[in-house]
Amino acid sequence: MQGGPIGPLTSELPKFKPQALVRQTWLSQRPASSALNLTLLSLLILALPGLLAFEQFPQWQLLFRVSGEKVFQSQEWYRLWSALFLHADFKHLLSNSFLFFILGYFLNAYFGSLVFPLIAFVFGGLINLVAISAMPAEVSLIGASGVVFWMGGAWLSLYLFLDRRQSWGQRWLRALGVGLVLFFPAEAFDPQVSYRSHAIGFVFGVLWGAAYFLLNKRRFRQREVIEWEWEENSNEKVGQ
Repeated sequence: MQGGPIGPLTSELPKFKPQALVRQTWLSQRPASSALNLTLLSLLILALPGLLAFEQFPQWQLLFRVSGEKVFQSQEWYRLWSALFLHADFKHLLSNSFLFFILGYFLNAYFGSLVFPLIAFVFGGLINLVAISAMPAEVSLIGASGVVFWMGGAWLSLYLFLDRRQSWGQRWLRALGVGLVLFFPAEAFDPQVSYRSHAIGFVFGVLWGAAYFLLNKRRFRQREVIEWEWEENSNEKVGQ
């Protein structure tokens, strides 16, 4: 008895494909225990000269403020950084201090003291340098707003690259929402506020955050915990 040829049988069988799910990232680790104390100390150092300049040492206002005339003509380069410690009034100091503390804590807790306060302080002077370059020579600049916006840009940039537990779309929406809440001006345009230094600081922060991530990408990715799930793909056919 001979059997005839049997052709291939084709049936729709479920086929599974692996899907990687990131469960933990660099930002999932426990914040450094020393971050709170170091951030409070940094805030005290930032705020104390300005508080003293309000009443006890008003001459500091003239000694510390930065302008193109003082830097480019008189060569008083220290003013690029000394101006960070002065503020126009208590309201100005308070608004900067709040964001300085919150952002400083997160940057130090997850990325160490090299990032905050050291690199943040260095960029504060560089931001002032760029800002006064585009201002009239006699116009003075004071305050830590440029540093605060740098810190915000750096944190949001690093968050976008690191927190892969969420999709790119979800991360962009969250970053945009936080950025608008924290940095969008609550009041109408104020000619006494240097919005230029705000913008310069934020752009510098975003670019620095991206560069810092790329330089440390392997180290950041090593902290990720990935789980694999098998997703059914019922649209494919399997030949038998």
